[in-house]
Amino acid sequence: MKKLNIFFVLAILVVAMVGLGIRETVQVAQKTIPTSVTKVQTLTGISKIKRGPVNAVILGESIAVSQGASNPATTGWNSYLNTALYDKYSNKIVWDNKASAGKLIDYCLERAKEITSNTDAVFIFTGRIDRNFSTPERFSEKYTQLINEVKSKAPKADIFCIVEPPMISPDESKFLGIRKTIIDVATKNGVNLIDVWSAFPQDQVALSALLADVLHPNDTGNKLMSDFMYNRLVTVIK
Repeated sequence: MKKLNIFFVLAILVVAMVGLGIRETVQVAQKTIPTSVTKVQTLTGISKIKRGPVNAVILGESIAVSQGASNPATTGWNSYLNTALYDKYSNKIVWDNKASAGKLIDYCLERAKEITSNTDAVFIFTGRIDRNFSTPERFSEKYTQLINEVKSKAPKADIFCIVEPPMISPDESKFLGIRKTIIDVATKNGVNLIDVWSAFPQDQVALSALLADVLHPNDTGNKLMSDFMYNRLVTVIK
């Protein structure tokens, strides 16, 4: 009987020690859980291309309409992009290009009001011309306003903020502030950034081979833009 009692006492001690160990393990695990969780944005609009066509709006100015291409309908960035995406997913983007050459971000704000709720994606190309008419601070306010306008018109649309390519100009430094602003605003507002600027060479001679003039990408430059955007998009289309 004494041996049996000793066995029960030992068993109880073991259970108690195991329980204590489990509680300590749980407490340690709880302490290692981060207090904040980074939310990963799931793209639902552009991802429709896996099942069917995607309705996309373009806002912006001359680079958005592929002004430097020999034939924007076939050698513009969006034409190249459409072909590449169709080759991969067997579906196309139906473009509604609301951009126009020579326009400031104010024009984008006006055209954004026309966006319909069935829009799946919006590509924003603006800032190049604004560098000479607005401070980065003022541009930031308008760019934020533009993003909010798009969100209100098409809540389910994926928004892509495009940083346009560099140009050959002594005042290119002015655009660097605009570029930083676009990156900052996109990050703060939880939308997608495609920094096309970083895909182009900074060497003036190498850059000139990709431009039709000092600003607008030629056919090769538009293809470079398309390839960069394509590689970015296929990594987030789930």
